[in-house]
Amino acid sequence: MQSKFLKQPGSTNIFVILYGILNSFRKLSNNSPNIPLKPLIQKLPIDSSSSFVARTYTTPNFETPWHQHIEYELVLENGGDGTVFVGDYIGEYHVGDVFLLGKNLPHWFRKWEGDMISSAVVVQFQEEIFSGNFSSLPEMQLIRALMTKASQGILLKGDLKQKIGALLLQIESLTGFPQMAALLDCLHQISISDEISFLTNSPIINFSKLDQGRIHLVFEYSMQNFQRPIRVEEVAALTNKSVSAFCHYFKKSTKKSYIGFLTEIRMAHACKLLTSTDMSVTEICYESGFQNWSNFSAHFANHFHISPLKYRKRQTELQNINE
Repeated sequence: MQSKFLKQPGSTNIFVILYGILNSFRKLSNNSPNIPLKPLIQKLPIDSSSSFVARTYTTPNFETPWHQHIEYELVLENGGDGTVFVGDYIGEYHVGDVFLLGKNLPHWFRKWEGDMISSAVVVQFQEEIFSGNFSSLPEMQLIRALMTKASQGILLKGDLKQKIGALLLQIESLTGFPQMAALLDCLHQISISDEISFLTNSPIINFSKLDQGRIHLVFEYSMQNFQRPIRVEEVAALTNKSVSAFCHYFKKSTKKSYIGFLTEIRMAHACKLLTSTDMSVTEICYESGFQNWSNFSAHFANHFHISPLKYRKRQTELQNINE
C-alpha cells in the first residue's frame, strides 16, 4: 500500500537536528514569558525523568480487556500470538508485529490460548509532548501527519517492522534525551515509509467505562463460543438489553452488525487453520463455526475474493518466500 506521506531523506542526522531543535525550543520557552506552556495532565505511570512510558508487559500483566485511552501507543509483540481488535478491524498478531495506535482508538490483543505466556513492549505517549512551537516546526511536519493517520491504526511491514522492532527493544533501557530521540526516530521512520497498512476507517467514539465493559463482555463471549451456533438473544442478554436494542447498540458502537462481527471472527479463525494446519477445508469450515459448506464458501469469497484452497496455496507460497 503506497503511503500518502512525502518521501524525505533518511534519518541519519535526525538526532543532530532534534538536539538543536529541542535546545532552541527550551531556551525560547525559558526566556519568553509570553509563550504559554501547557501543563501535561499525567495519567501515565511516569517519573520526573521521562514524559512518556516505555515498558514490557508480560502475562499476567499483558492481558487487558477491550479498551481505549487518550495516549498514542507503539506496540511490539514479542511473545505469543492471537487475535487483534483495532476499531472495526479483526485480524491476527504474531511475534515481531508492530502497531501504532492513535489516541482513543479502541483495541484489544487477545492471546489464542489461555495458558500462553504473552509479552509486548508498549510505548505510550500523549500528544501534549509534541504540542506548542515544537510541533509546528517544519521538521515535525511528517510526524504531525502520522499522528493524524494513527487514528486508523497502523500495522508495520517488511524492513520497517524489523527496524522499529529493534528500536523498541532498546527504548525501555534508555533514559533522558536518548530515549526521547529514539521515540522520535521511530515516528520519523514510520512517517517516511510506505511499508505500512491502515487497519480501520471507522470514526473514533469515546466510550464510557460501562460501555467498554459491556462491549468487552460481548467480544469475549463471542471469542469463547464462535465455534458453535450463537443466537443474538443470548448475547443481548449479556448486556441486559432487548434484541432490537442490543443490535442498535452494537452497530452504533462498532459500526458493524453483530452477525457481521461474528462472521469476521469465524473467518479469521478459518484463515489461521488454513495457514497453520493440514486440516481439510471441509473440516475447517465446521471447526470455524459455520454450519454448511456453501455458507462458508460464500462468506470466504466475499471477504477475500478467493477460494479457501487458493488462499492456503498463496499463503504457503508467501511463507516459503519469507523463509
